Amino acid sequence: MDAHRLIVFDAVDYGKKPGEMVIAKDDEVPRFMGVKKMSLHQTGFQEVIACASLTGKLPDSMALIGVQPEHLEDFGGSLRDCVKTQIPTALNIALELMVQWGIPYAPRTSPLPCRCINGDVLDMDNYETNRPSAELACRFGDERFLAKSVGDLNLCA
Repeated sequence: MDAHRLIVFDAVDYGKKPGEMVIAKDDEVPRFMGVKKMSLHQTGFQEVIACASLTGKLPDSMALIGVQPEHLEDFGGSLRDCVKTQIPTALNIALELMVQWGIPYAPRTSPLPCRCINGDVLDMDNYETNRPSAELACRFGDERFLAKSVGDLNLCA
């Protein structure tokens, strides 16, 4: 990391009420590589921070703006309403941090000429309309690959 400032938005399991927001700043941002993951992405926000710390590339200031998800098992599923309603608040917190850090910003006055980085992949309407069902996406586990016991496995097929 070569950033001086870092703001991360994520669904974070703090064991709070679904939709509750937690803001961790600087030394409050977890920097350890533990067994219990905080992020639904499982790969590593904590590992990235720990590695940046070990290599001396930790940003001067950091903020983790996290919202407690309603369902932890729905990988690839959409944001629940209790999380979606926190997006404007999370963005306002990030803008306040930018002001505190002396980073200027201004509202965009014209649309981007293109959505070059990820196309429409991150567009919520596109995601909601075009994502596969939970059954097709196997977001909760696929019974074809889950066995209750070794005896359930057909090893001769």
